[in-house]
Amino acid sequence: MFERYTEKARRVIFFARYEASQLGASQIEVEHLLFGLMREDKTLLARYFDPLQLSLESIRKEIEGRIIKGEQFPTSVDLPLSVEAKRVLAQAAGESENLGHRHIGTEHLLLGLLSEGNSISADILRQHGLRLSEIRDDQMHQREMENTARLVSRVEDVKPTDRDEKWLWEVAEACTELGLFTQEELIDEFQQVSALRQFRADAEALLRLLAAKGLADPQQLTWLAFDLRDEKRLQEFIARLRPQSGTE
Repeated sequence: MFERYTEKARRVIFFARYEASQLGASQIEVEHLLFGLMREDKTLLARYFDPLQLSLESIRKEIEGRIIKGEQFPTSVDLPLSVEAKRVLAQAAGESENLGHRHIGTEHLLLGLLSEGNSISADILRQHGLRLSEIRDDQMHQREMENTARLVSRVEDVKPTDRDEKWLWEVAEACTELGLFTQEELIDEFQQVSALRQFRADAEALLRLLAAKGLADPQQLTWLAFDLRDEKRLQEFIARLRPQSGTE
């Protein structure tokens, strides 16, 4: 089940089991996953907590004040995941795929936690200003920066050897030398194409058609796709379409 998990993500699960045993829980809940994340990746949480002036200790204390505690038992006792915790892990896997990652890391677990509506911890985090869409956008931005860095390194440092790579290199180099487009434009286009590949064929077709009809910014299709997963933003987008079609 945890083959794609990074070592840090696996330790989150380990610590979640420990937290559940210390709090006398009969199963691993979403709150225990968050406590495990707090133990394992303080740097990740500080990235989003610090701007909101939140501390790990204050959030933990607030959550503990709303959960029922039982008697501690040995950590050797095997505990199942609750239904909600299983949904968090499933959503984390989905977030990883949407970001184009092969691994499931602590960043994906955080996104999974915030996506779970039926949990005390997610409710408290949202009340304090943590937004799933904002953290998702931040992670997408980091991914694009990584892709750009890899592409720049490839363009500047690596000479291609196979036939396809050879003509791609030479045509791109000739066009940039002639001033037909810049290296930055090539990188931007690469990012757009690379990002769109994460969607299913029908989703990509719809996004491209929206752009072709002037209904969406072709440079913002990736962000639009993520926005439309949010029910409120989906309805807002559809509402903006209606005046253009003349329907009520």
